[in-house]
Amino acid sequence: MAPRFDKKDNIWIPTGPEEGPEAGYDVWGSLFRQGPSPFLTRVFKPSDYEQAVLKFMAGDKCDRLEAQGNMDAYLRNPADWQYNRMKGYTVDYVSLRPKTIVLTFVWSALVATLVGRGIYCIESGDNFWAILGLKSKVAECVQYNMCVFDEDTVPH
Repeated sequence: MAPRFDKKDNIWIPTGPEEGPEAGYDVWGSLFRQGPSPFLTRVFKPSDYEQAVLKFMAGDKCDRLEAQGNMDAYLRNPADWQYNRMKGYTVDYVSLRPKTIVLTFVWSALVATLVGRGIYCIESGDNFWAILGLKSKVAECVQYNMCVFDEDTVPH
């Protein structure tokens, strides 16, 4: 059976356990399959996500996993998802690929490192680019005594 729409409460309701959230994959499955966008939607707007999945199940007459895979793909990149649907391409959005998991971890580690470095630099006053051996313009002008304003000439 397909989920039904409750006109009184204006929500989609699963008609059996095979249509409920427990029948699909969890939020981590969304992260590993399609990245941070569907993951964040599931974390911060779980009821909206659930309603979208149930509506997709009812409209396309598909199972929970296929609906979740399509919804996650849509949340990741609506234009590509729509293009694939309009052209009639069949894309497997449900299978978990090792390459996708590795790429997700690598990008997550890179983003976390840069965000952490940024927070550290804001708190400590260090140069953000010093980690790469680069100096800021301010550091160079102080080092070579070529600053436009020296401490003696800055008006107080």
